[in-house]
Amino acid sequence: MKRFRFSLHALWVLRGQQEELARRRFAGALRAVEAAMAAVRQARARLTEATEAFQARVADGLSAAAWQQERAWLQQLEEILHHRVQVWQAACRACDAARDQWMRARQQRETLDRYRARQWQAWQLAWLRWEQKELDELARRRPGLAGSGSLSGPQTLTRQP
Repeated sequence: MKRFRFSLHALWVLRGQQEELARRRFAGALRAVEAAMAAVRQARARLTEATEAFQARVADGLSAAAWQQERAWLQQLEEILHHRVQVWQAACRACDAARDQWMRARQQRETLDRYRARQWQAWQLAWLRWEQKELDELARRRPGLAGSGSLSGPQTLTRQP
């Protein structure tokens, strides 16, 4: 009896590699989302700190030129925050796409896993039948047992460990 050979082994290996690559991309996308969120938090903290400082200076009395300068700085910080939020949103979309790609790759690999398992079971069943056939043939050929009644009827030998 031939040893087990999965007919789609090369495709099965390829699907496993594709799943692993997709999983790594997803992990990288998650890290990018976390980094973008950290940048958003930092920008938000800087804006909050600058706003509080601006309000304190306005309360202490601030010249119009200084007020205009401070206000321009706050607008720049708001733009930085807005840009970082956009980067974070893009990272979230990329992460979702990477997760979807990983799930598709996983599903394709699992489909081949199930097909491989069915082929393996079919091979095992064929191997057991072949082994039983060989044992039956050996039992029929054994000298001294023919006609002794020890194998009367359709009996089969079972393999014992």
